[in-house]
Amino acid sequence: MSTFNFASIAAQLGQEQGISFENKVLSWNTAADVQDVVDALNKQTTVHYLNLDGNTLGVEAAKAIGEGLKRHPEFRKALWKNMFTGRLISEIPEALKHLGAALIVAGAKLTVLDLSDNALGPNGMRGLEELLRSPVCYSLQELLLYNCGLGPEGGSMLSRALIDLHANANKAGFPLQLRVFIGSRNRLEDAGATEMATAFQTLKTFEEIVLEQNSIYIEGVEALAESFKHNPHLRVLNMNDNTLKSEGAEKIAEALPFLPLLREMSFGDCLIKTNGAYHFGEALERGNERLEVIDLGFNEINSDGGLVLVNAMGNKPKLRILNLDGNSFGEEGSEMIISEMSKLPTAAALQPFQDQEEEDLE
Repeated sequence: MSTFNFASIAAQLGQEQGISFENKVLSWNTAADVQDVVDALNKQTTVHYLNLDGNTLGVEAAKAIGEGLKRHPEFRKALWKNMFTGRLISEIPEALKHLGAALIVAGAKLTVLDLSDNALGPNGMRGLEELLRSPVCYSLQELLLYNCGLGPEGGSMLSRALIDLHANANKAGFPLQLRVFIGSRNRLEDAGATEMATAFQTLKTFEEIVLEQNSIYIEGVEALAESFKHNPHLRVLNMNDNTLKSEGAEKIAEALPFLPLLREMSFGDCLIKTNGAYHFGEALERGNERLEVIDLGFNEINSDGGLVLVNAMGNKPKLRILNLDGNSFGEEGSEMIISEMSKLPTAAALQPFQDQEEEDLE
């Protein structure tokens, strides 16, 4: 479950001025096709954001939009999700280059770059490299690349760009403050995850890292766990649906004492098994008192491991959600876990067990 709250962007947008063509399902190929967008950019004095989500953008259309963006140095939120459906692999980097070059000319200061649900891959990353290293991104706070198919090569390219951006921003006297990285469903694998870990460890500013469903195994987990130790402001950490196993859980558990502000940790469907639960339980019992959400569902944990985790919840006064559903507790084990949890002030945080719900219905 992605913990990133896209509604927060919407709330911020309510206090800003911008232009939205969201979900118009338009196919923009030529400059004439985007005349409405260009007219809006030319007419409106203040444009903090441009939302193009849900349309499909070709190279000439992107170039025309870029011309309109050049007159907006106040621009700060590029909300460009899902805008290359049906495009040729050669079109995507060229379109992105035009948009990026326009922001560089404008002297814009981006705070949010959202390119989620675009099939970027390494090819698309080539269209972003100049923008990501430029002064436009010295102010970047949120980088949202959900479901972009980066792969190991694209992850490596992104990591290098972010490390260069960090160096460039420092040199210019504008230290980078990138807080949020959403990189789920990118097939990063161990190689891409290890490269991204180098970026996380270099920047040290992250509050939210989401890497669900990236085919990451122990090598990548180990590198990431080490990088998390260098990000003491982390509040949200989500690696659901990767393969930690017990060994990976141990590495993450070793990082937890370095994350005193952690509010949400999600490692569901990660095959941590009972030994992994022991590692997490031992670490959680000693710290991370600010945790509000813990997701360890579907991990093949037996009832002993479940009890160890529940016993570690005694020092979690803010706990709202504890998801242990889909594990191997059995009926008797589930009842023991529910019973132990009921003794805590945060008993209501324990999410229902699906098997138990079905039995109750019967």
